[in-house]
Amino acid sequence: MGRFRHFAMKYRRILPRIALNVAVVGVSGVVAYLLRFDFQVPPEWLPGAVSALFCWMTVEPVTLHLAGWNRIGWNRIALPDIGLLVRGVCIAATASAVVILSLHRGAVPRSVFLLQAALVLVFAVSARVAVRLAVERRDRGPSALPLRRALIYGAGSAGQALLRELQRKPRIGYRPVGFVDDNESLHGQIVHGLPVLGSGPGLSRIVAAHTADEILIAIPSVGGQRLAEIVTYCDQAGRPCKTIPSVEELIRKPERVTDLRRVNLEELLGREPVKLDLGAISREVAGRVVMVTGAAGSIGSEICRQLASFRPCRIVALDIAETPLFHLENEFLERYASCPLLPTIGDVREEASMLRLMRENRVEIVFHAAAYKHVPMMERHHSAAIDNNIFGTLALVNASERAGIRRFVMISTDKAVRPSSVMGATKRLAELIVKSRSGGDTRFVSVRFGNVLGSNGSVVPIFERQIRNGGPVTVTHPEMRRYFMTIPEASQLVLQAMALGTSDEIFVLDMGSPVRIGDLARSLIALHGKTPGRDIALEYTGLRPGEKLFEELYLSDENLIRTVHEKILVLRGDPVDRAWVEKWLAVLRKHSPAEGSEAREILRDILPDYTPATVCEASRNRSDGASSETELPIGVGSAHCADTPQAGGARTNLDAWEVA
Repeated sequence: MGRFRHFAMKYRRILPRIALNVAVVGVSGVVAYLLRFDFQVPPEWLPGAVSALFCWMTVEPVTLHLAGWNRIGWNRIALPDIGLLVRGVCIAATASAVVILSLHRGAVPRSVFLLQAALVLVFAVSARVAVRLAVERRDRGPSALPLRRALIYGAGSAGQALLRELQRKPRIGYRPVGFVDDNESLHGQIVHGLPVLGSGPGLSRIVAAHTADEILIAIPSVGGQRLAEIVTYCDQAGRPCKTIPSVEELIRKPERVTDLRRVNLEELLGREPVKLDLGAISREVAGRVVMVTGAAGSIGSEICRQLASFRPCRIVALDIAETPLFHLENEFLERYASCPLLPTIGDVREEASMLRLMRENRVEIVFHAAAYKHVPMMERHHSAAIDNNIFGTLALVNASERAGIRRFVMISTDKAVRPSSVMGATKRLAELIVKSRSGGDTRFVSVRFGNVLGSNGSVVPIFERQIRNGGPVTVTHPEMRRYFMTIPEASQLVLQAMALGTSDEIFVLDMGSPVRIGDLARSLIALHGKTPGRDIALEYTGLRPGEKLFEELYLSDENLIRTVHEKILVLRGDPVDRAWVEKWLAVLRKHSPAEGSEAREILRDILPDYTPATVCEASRNRSDGASSETELPIGVGSAHCADTPQAGGARTNLDAWEVA
């Protein structure tokens, strides 16, 4: 008894399916004989019929099981499954026919074999379809909310899958009314019971004719430029749009096609995925201790996440902010448990403690992402910017040299090119500090890039908050443009630059084309289902202190060289004299605490390209007018206002400052 119970428990799922196959095969054989003889089987054929039924009901269920029939679900049958059923029937029918003909040749009509096989297939498919319909009807419950009439943009496989899920689960809250597809050959056709009503340019007419409330974009592999066109059509039709997860999201995460979400800005920018030399990065990182300063910030934390996949021995995550560092530690415990993270509260300006931290943990690679970066705030607190961005970098560089660090990578910014702000000037001087340390055992490099979408202080979260509050969305100037990159892309390219760097180099990331901030604001408003200028006002407030209309990644006369990576370039300029830098730093350290003009004057003497922006420049650039469509060459722009005073009158004699 115990043995029987063990057998039943082990095969409790397979046995009922085999029993169903036996019943289907037996019924098919009986019906085949009845159809062959018009429901009156002559007595002389009955012995052969009994023998055939016995063979069918013993041979075919076993053969069908071996052919994989019982692995095909009853409540999820699809077209590819029917092909497997056909193959299984052919194999089983052939096997049973061989057995029957070898035992009872001439006792069974040949047409019965074909009829029986066809009926097995018909009954099996019909039974599974019936079960699927019953399950879907059971799962289909009433929606708690009124169903929104939706158009599905894209009649391909993803659009059809979305339609099936929405029809099966009305509780999601949508009632599909038709497809929109740019393939004209599909127009007028019926796809899964819904018509293909037209293409994107006619979306306004289609929405009005079918009173659609929302457009669901079901093209998971759509590019950024094409997606931007579709969003524009939705905006012109005055309807909000959502999209299904991308192919990458569906692969990486357990998401479903019905996990609809708003189109995000990164998708509209259409940036191509970064192709990394994973081997080169892994050779540098695997098994080593890596330290990241500013680890709780947007860039620093993403660098930590990217590093985790390259199996470092440990990540020393340094930051002065306790709460976000606590959240980063919890994230690593949950998602990257195999990568040890050492959260450390500390200040990069304290050289002795940085040296002790590096030596105690045997750090070999340093990513320096800690910096003050908010331009207008640093204009008001320039001594804090100088202290943190310049002398913090100096302390960390000195500690890295003394600790024998293998590689040191500093995160810089496009605002360091011909700076008009204290923040930009401090980051440019930090670049010079790093560049002056060539020739030693430590490889010092800097990586320069522009704005990062979604980073702390980025314009995008500000715009989104203003949209949620009903507007207005404030833009400083109609011609304000910036380079943009996603946080993961920037962090990945920083890792790649680390692997490429030798020493005395400034790497520049290819940011693509600059984006007009006003256009960015309009796109965000449209993504929220609003119409710019009608639902949400757009206001121009004028440039703030220290801001430029156009940022640059490099100067036209700089020696820019392509690297083996298509998105990374390197600037190989003249070497920077370390003694000269240290003398100027001594002068700056003496005068920077004063909240006056002396520190700015020293920065202007050190950096001839530094041209402080004035308040009158911000007022002069305030504008309500229409924006120009003139494009500038990538990397070279009219960065400074014509009315801004130049640095020609500044003192350039180092001895004069030292005497003072």
